[in-house]
Amino acid sequence: MNVLFIYAHQDPESFGAAMHNRALGFFERRGDSCEISDLYASGFHAVAEKWDFKTSGGSHTNYMLEQKRVAQNEASGFAEDIKAEIAKIRKADAIIFEFPLWWGSVPAIMKGWFDKVFALGVVWDGDHRYETGLLKGKRALVITSTGDNAEHYTAAGIHRATVEQHLFPLLHSTLAHAGLDVIKPYIATGMTIASDNDRQQYLDNLQLYLQDVVDRPVFLYKH
Repeated sequence: MNVLFIYAHQDPESFGAAMHNRALGFFERRGDSCEISDLYASGFHAVAEKWDFKTSGGSHTNYMLEQKRVAQNEASGFAEDIKAEIAKIRKADAIIFEFPLWWGSVPAIMKGWFDKVFALGVVWDGDHRYETGLLKGKRALVITSTGDNAEHYTAAGIHRATVEQHLFPLLHSTLAHAGLDVIKPYIATGMTIASDNDRQQYLDNLQLYLQDVVDRPVFLYKH
């Protein structure tokens, strides 16, 4: 299996890095082919700009329509960094998105990755969304962590919503929209006050969770 990690954490000593290393080691030991897009380490430029395209469609630039235009001739259309990321997602059988929850969503650098790489004409178009999305047949898994504890992410808690509910725009409107089969995410909560033992337990549980992902995945969306 070809596994692609889209990883967003700036601190290599963080708990997020530990989760990434544990997940990467799991798939490597299985003999899977693993590729990593480490967005912070690579200096991924998150802001959508006109130089994301090698050629210009005119003086007035609609970014989404430019994506559609160059998707028809990617070799001469997308900038090299975006073209490389598109090649990775096309090769992958499974894509794992790893990040700390940031204002109920992904960090800005990962949002920019989606804006630029999940391009119109590449992962979706007007005729290909959800069950007909252009990434149909591939799987997606989110691995994330929160500062607040689990009790805060309940109907009665301070956030009045679960972490999965906070992630709805990502899980539904982005990943499922592109045709991906979306696996129930792995969520580590309470990192602000977590002890070393708590963190170790989350890492051990992640190992078990990934085995379930391989053998008997629970899907939020299955096309």
